[in-house]
Amino acid sequence: MNRRPGEGRWNGRFAPYGYKLVDGELFIAEDEAEVIRLIYDRYIHTNEGTSSVAKYLNDHGYVKKIRQNGTIPSFSDNFVKKVIDNPVYMGKIAYGRRRTEKKIGTRNEMHVVEQSEFPVYDGKHEAIISETDWNLAQEKRKKNAYRREKVHDVNHVHLLSGLLRCPDCGKPLYGNIAKAHSKDNKTRYYYYCKNTHGETGHRCSFRTNLEQTELDRYVAAIISALVHDRQFEAAIQKKIGTAVNTDDLEKGLDTVKSQLRQLLSTKSRLENQMDTLDVSDPYYERKILDLQRRYDDQYDKIAEAELQIEDIRKRIQTIRSEQISGENVYQLLLAFDELYGEMDEPGKKELLRAIIERIDLYPEKREDGCWIRNIVFAFPVPIQGHEVKELPLEKSTLIETVVLMSKSKS
Repeated sequence: MNRRPGEGRWNGRFAPYGYKLVDGELFIAEDEAEVIRLIYDRYIHTNEGTSSVAKYLNDHGYVKKIRQNGTIPSFSDNFVKKVIDNPVYMGKIAYGRRRTEKKIGTRNEMHVVEQSEFPVYDGKHEAIISETDWNLAQEKRKKNAYRREKVHDVNHVHLLSGLLRCPDCGKPLYGNIAKAHSKDNKTRYYYYCKNTHGETGHRCSFRTNLEQTELDRYVAAIISALVHDRQFEAAIQKKIGTAVNTDDLEKGLDTVKSQLRQLLSTKSRLENQMDTLDVSDPYYERKILDLQRRYDDQYDKIAEAELQIEDIRKRIQTIRSEQISGENVYQLLLAFDELYGEMDEPGKKELLRAIIERIDLYPEKREDGCWIRNIVFAFPVPIQGHEVKELPLEKSTLIETVVLMSKSKS
């Protein structure tokens, strides 16, 4: 893999858009190369940025060919950036542009990191655009690649970023910032859907910026109202400390252990029979082959029994560890108000992620001021005598409680 780029040969599993891979070599795919040329032409010779180029392609009937490593038929801002930044289109081969690295502060979590410097070699494949055009595109990219100045407290956190789901396309909403207004010199924070800006290639019509403080308070109030319900508190207290029944697994483990002991005993007996077999016996060869076959068969059965024992042990350990982690979350729920009030914003965000998996929204705010249609919890929650993961709020009396709590706090 290290040698191929130096020889000018493609090293990837898939060909870059605009090319096809034949016997490990790159050849121009004319049905895709037209788009590559158009991207460079418009980016270099117009005032359009990458988002505008993607919009031009989508608005003028160009459809991205579906590849093994991509499933979106429309063009995105991110796609255009990758095309412009890839030297393969001027006939070069780059190696090590991205590396998989361990995330700092995690145990085994990995992520792909773009490298600022990497070697570039002359490729054996035919170029789609000239080196001059590629360099012109890089110059424009550098001019446009400014960093937006931070206009908010570096400690500010969008608490529900990634948890809120767009009511149109279903993708996560993320934090957005509005610079301080001249009237009150106040910076405002919102949640919005990135798909309306064409960054991902998805089409979305939800263009509302949701005021962050309002939603953050509302979600916290819903959880607070939930945990203050007497039936809920009693059900949670009942769940905490309840022993997990692993009796069936324990019995199964004992049964397989007994089988393993029998197999080991049979194996030893066969070894003894082979050692004491009389070589002058006229049927010696047949007997020794028969014993050897049975002996080998025991090894297969022993290995299978050992795997079963390991599997059952892991299942028992998983169930017990899940009980411990589940109890921790339920303990957090019971102390939600106290914890949430004392935590800083990063702590609040982590707590909400431990409790909530997803928050579904209405396409428009209801008359009662509620945006939230449904909350999906990260674990089963006892509500009205049933354990559920989803809390639909359309008909829930919880809304009235939340509204009253919000008014009293304000």
